Amino acid sequence: MIHIIENEFLKAQIGELGATLMKLIDKKSGRDLVLGFETEEEYRKCPGPNFGASIGRNANRIGNACFTLNGREYKLSVNDNMNQLHGGGVNGFAFKEWKLVNKDDTSITLSYFSKDGEEGFPGNLNIYVTYRLDENNLFFCFEGEADQDTLFNITNHSYFTLNEGSILEDELCLTTDKYAPVDAYSLTLDEVKDVKDTAYDFTSFRKLKENLNKLSKGIDNNYVWENFDDKLMASFRNEKLQLNVYSDLPDMHVYTAYYLGGEHGKYDRVYDHYEGLALECQYFPNGINYGEKYLLPVLRKGEKMSHYIRYEIENR
Repeated sequence: MIHIIENEFLKAQIGELGATLMKLIDKKSGRDLVLGFETEEEYRKCPGPNFGASIGRNANRIGNACFTLNGREYKLSVNDNMNQLHGGGVNGFAFKEWKLVNKDDTSITLSYFSKDGEEGFPGNLNIYVTYRLDENNLFFCFEGEADQDTLFNITNHSYFTLNEGSILEDELCLTTDKYAPVDAYSLTLDEVKDVKDTAYDFTSFRKLKENLNKLSKGIDNNYVWENFDDKLMASFRNEKLQLNVYSDLPDMHVYTAYYLGGEHGKYDRVYDHYEGLALECQYFPNGINYGEKYLLPVLRKGEKMSHYIRYEIENR
């Protein structure tokens, strides 16, 4: 089922399948700022990109589809080479039927119950996702509680677009100078590098094409803050619109959507290369296997964990 929330600035369309942000319309410009489809059935037919979905239990990749928690090793389902991606891909939260908890004109809360052992993760987990409009802001908030220690690393996987077609002429600024490289299978490595003099440098506004032209398949990397501060993490703009992303999550995975389509596309060429920009606030990918040098997404038994992402839309 599909629901609509709106105020004088924004209108959002939310699907119960995957607690998915299907549309985010800026009323002044009339622009829909996210890629996606009209019906939930279309999302089922094109699962790979995870358009607008609530990702879990764990966003991004877990190396070798296993991790150790409290001295016990947990083996997960494999769906991305030898790794697990986004909590199990088509078996993760993005393709579960969520339940409506409550809704009013500007807010909606959906819930999902994930059973102990689902995709290999421990503990029965109750999760709540809320989308809320406040003036020109969309909040994506989530909360979880489990009966065993488990991983809880949720994000929203929207692909943002400021105009029809390519993002290459648009500008991006990130408020960190640190990023993590990846291996040949896009698994984030246990390494943090300085962006200076690299194609990953967006410490000031740069047209995406200036950096992406130096990379064969664009950016698919974690940018590193490693704190729970309420912070501006990214600004994405063209001459008319600007999207600012704030969060208390420690890091952000930036994906410039090379694999959405084109000659090497995986997903039936629904969109082409670089037609959207995913700004996925989350914990350090595969950090659970790298130790306590990173903030870890461990939800302790009987405790609650919550985080938020705030999307602010400005007309320039």
